[in-house]
Amino acid sequence: MQVTQVAHVYHPSFGGIENYAHRLHRSLEADGHTSRVVTTDASLSPGSPVEPESHADYCTTDFSLFRNPFSLELYRRLRRDDADVYHLHSPWFLPTLEAVAALPDDAAVTMTVHGFDTGRSLTQRALNVAYWPFAQYIFSQVDRVFVLGESEGHRVTGRFRTRDDQVTVVPNGIDPEAYDVPEGAVDGFRETYGIDPDVPTVLYVSRLVPVKRPDLLVDAVTNHLADEDVQVLVVGRGDPEYVGSLVQRAGPQVRFLSNLPFEDLKAAYHAADLFVALGVSEGFPTVLLEAMNGGLPVVTTPAGAVPDVVRDPENGRVLDRKPTAAEVAGAIREYLDDPELCRTTGERNRALVREAYTWDGVYERIRDTYEELLAER
Repeated sequence: MQVTQVAHVYHPSFGGIENYAHRLHRSLEADGHTSRVVTTDASLSPGSPVEPESHADYCTTDFSLFRNPFSLELYRRLRRDDADVYHLHSPWFLPTLEAVAALPDDAAVTMTVHGFDTGRSLTQRALNVAYWPFAQYIFSQVDRVFVLGESEGHRVTGRFRTRDDQVTVVPNGIDPEAYDVPEGAVDGFRETYGIDPDVPTVLYVSRLVPVKRPDLLVDAVTNHLADEDVQVLVVGRGDPEYVGSLVQRAGPQVRFLSNLPFEDLKAAYHAADLFVALGVSEGFPTVLLEAMNGGLPVVTTPAGAVPDVVRDPENGRVLDRKPTAAEVAGAIREYLDDPELCRTTGERNRALVREAYTWDGVYERIRDTYEELLAER
């Protein structure tokens, strides 16, 4: 089976869609299938710790609208493609629209919806309304739509006209064993980065962009937890000016780490006591699963499919969609004040990931869908 994925960005760009597409590529190759990724050169971000991939075609970007790339080369490349199955990533990006316009009517086409953002400002809501006919066209051309959770499925079917058999829930997943590290590696991480093992550690891992709201965590700790003996690790990269503003407003409890090697990132999950994720626009962030696999409770928001995996209070605290810094601080303090709650919640989270959110299970469901579509033709 030959599969072509289409994504607006891919490795060496770093993010949820890029990593999901890369995991799918590796699984297809390991399973004996042929896999390529067609993307744009907007993926080639300077300073990324990931190298460009030989199995990806990086098409020239002609222009971008709100960081949404359009590439005529990508359209032409797909017109010449002859894969058995196509897998698109999210209807909100111009390369997905180009793909459904370029592919023949009898092509087997699937799509994963990575998040459903209803808009956080008047401008964004107006853009969503203007784009709705194009998104609806994309849904009408796709054979199967994978959503990352039940809540995301309800948003899709409530907003767009879809067929009864078109939308199916396939959550995100990870390889849990790949994120386990020996205790010596955790000790080495603490020594390398000056982490005190006797002080509770709060971890945040994400791109440092406003929509992920790292500023909310910084303000929560600096303005409301200054009396607590706690260390906060903010792991991620972003625009230097924005990151600089975060550093300036952060108190001494907050540390910023960028471009962590993968081995150090894995150790960070096991060196921490609590994980915080506060984004307002999410699909199903794998960093949550990585943290839960590390035995961490989670303080988060009900963005995307997050409420489908993080139940309050079983797996952590799910705050309002737009919590205040004081509310974030209160949730963090709850775990700092109760180490036993922290431990038992973390153990429950680790077991949940290994039972319900392994990537092998996700891949099998996607592959089976490909085969069903081909059998129907």
